[in-house]
Amino acid sequence: MNGPPAAIECAGLGRDYGEVRALDAFDLTVARGALVGLLGPNGAGKTTAMLLAGTLLAPSRGWAQIFGHDVVRERRAVRRRLGLIFQETSVDPLLTVEENLLFAARLAGLGGRLARAAVADAVERAGLRDRARQPGRALSGGWRRLVDIARATLHYPDLLILDEPTVGLDPEHRERVWALLNGQRRELGTTVLFSTHYLTEAEPADRVVLLSRGRVVADDFPDALRSALGDEIAEIEGPGAERLARAIRGLGGAKTVLRIGGGFRVGLTGPREPVIELAGSAPGIDRLTLRPPSLEDVYFAKTQDGAGYP
Repeated sequence: MNGPPAAIECAGLGRDYGEVRALDAFDLTVARGALVGLLGPNGAGKTTAMLLAGTLLAPSRGWAQIFGHDVVRERRAVRRRLGLIFQETSVDPLLTVEENLLFAARLAGLGGRLARAAVADAVERAGLRDRARQPGRALSGGWRRLVDIARATLHYPDLLILDEPTVGLDPEHRERVWALLNGQRRELGTTVLFSTHYLTEAEPADRVVLLSRGRVVADDFPDALRSALGDEIAEIEGPGAERLARAIRGLGGAKTVLRIGGGFRVGLTGPREPVIELAGSAPGIDRLTLRPPSLEDVYFAKTQDGAGYP
C-alpha cells in the first residue's frame, strides 16, 4: 500500500531564459516534515528551483508536485499548502505589523474572527507583540524578516520555501528566525526547503542539495557529504604547502586535496600521526591545522572551479 505523497517531488525540472539554462534537470524528493538545505554559489539555480516549486515560474521541461499536486495544472491547490519567503522583504512600510499580517490573512482566504485569531497567534509566535502597532518603515531588517515569516506561517502551511531567509541579519535575529522555523517543524510537522549562504545553518538539515551551474552536484545527508572528504581536514598554509600536500598524498593518507586561496585543504584518511610527523619536518609551512570536515569544505569541493588538485 502506497503512503501519502512526498512534500516535494521533482523530476527533470528545468527552466530556460532564452538561451540561458538557469536550471538544467532538477531531481528532488523531500519527505514530509524534513528540513532540506539548497546550497550553491550565486547563479547556481537555487532561486529558480524555488520559484518553480512555488508555482511562480512555469518550467521549460520536467515536472514538480507538491503533496501530489502538479505545480502547473493545480497551482491553486499547491498554493494553499505553501508559505513563501524570498530574499527581499515584502513588508509594506506604511502599514503596521498587524495590518500587514491581516492583509496577508485575507489573501490566504481567512476572514473575520478567524483572520484576527491567526494574526494574534502569529504575532505571539514571532515575538512581535511590542511591535504590532509599529509601521513597517520603523522596523529594522531583522524585525521585518520576522514579520515576513509570521506572514508566511499564519495560515499554518504544510511546506515553507525560504530563499536566503537570514541574509544580512545579525546573529541575534538569525537565531530568532531559526527558533521560529524550528517551532513550526516541532509543533506542526511543517516541511522546510531553504537556501542559505551561511553554511553552518545547513549543518542541522536532514539533507543538503548542492547546485552548480543549474545542475545538482551533491545530494545526501550532511554527515555523508562530510565523511566523503575524509576523516579530518588538514589546513596547510605557507610556501611549502603544495609540496606537503603532494607528500601526504604520496603516503596514501589523502582522500581529497583542495586548493583554497593561498593554501590547501587535505582530507585525511587513516591515522594522523604519519601526517603530523611529515609536516613537522616539512620546510615552508606557516600553519597546519587539523579539524573535522565541514559543509564549507563540501561546498568548495563540489562547486568551485579549480578547487580540486590533481
